[in-house]
Amino acid sequence: MEKKTKALAAIAAGALAIGIALSVASCALRSAGTDQQTVQEEAPAEEAAQGQGAEAPAALTSYELACSKGWKSDAGSLQMSKGMVIEKGADGKIHVLTVSEVEEADAGKQAVLTVAGTDEDSQDSVIWTLIFDRSGGAATMSSDDFKVSKKYSEDVAEGSVSVSGMDEAYIGLVGGDAEPLRKALAAYMAKNVPQASSASFDGEASVDFNAKTVSASFHADDPARTVLVVAYADGKFTVSG
Repeated sequence: MEKKTKALAAIAAGALAIGIALSVASCALRSAGTDQQTVQEEAPAEEAAQGQGAEAPAALTSYELACSKGWKSDAGSLQMSKGMVIEKGADGKIHVLTVSEVEEADAGKQAVLTVAGTDEDSQDSVIWTLIFDRSGGAATMSSDDFKVSKKYSEDVAEGSVSVSGMDEAYIGLVGGDAEPLRKALAAYMAKNVPQASSASFDGEASVDFNAKTVSASFHADDPARTVLVVAYADGKFTVSG
């Protein structure tokens, strides 16, 4: 009788152990399923959050827009960049304002640009007031502080191609005036990359002192992002792509 009782007790203990093991396994499976479902639910949420967090490109300021254009008058030309305002007279004389700060007051199609910097002719600290007017056909840039011409018009002779990102150090290597460069790029793009409306400087230039040439690359804004190579030698630009 005692042996039978012990045998029954052993069977009961074994059944209990099996029941516990099955219960643990069931809980583990339920937990794994819940975790997997949670991961699947969280993944789209994370992707959505990442999509919502993506920022749209910032619009150009009025000054940046002015820098992307070429300017001309009967008396000369005007080129604006982040760090310089450069006037060039018909006689070839160049006047430079080194820019340290720009404040803008926009009113629809017209913007008042207050430009602080150093007049390189006199080395004086100055504040110039520029009026950027886009209310008519071609935009105009006027200022009583300009030295070559009090008013310039947007140079649209080569279409609406604009060039951005040009560094003043690079401009200095290619004659100090970016307008001939813009025209050379515009003429080439009109024939070879007609679907592009602008080109951006890649930020690097190479100088061959033996050949006396300066080379730089630009990216057009066509779907293929065409690379344009600009070589400067003997005062002339040659564009290839």
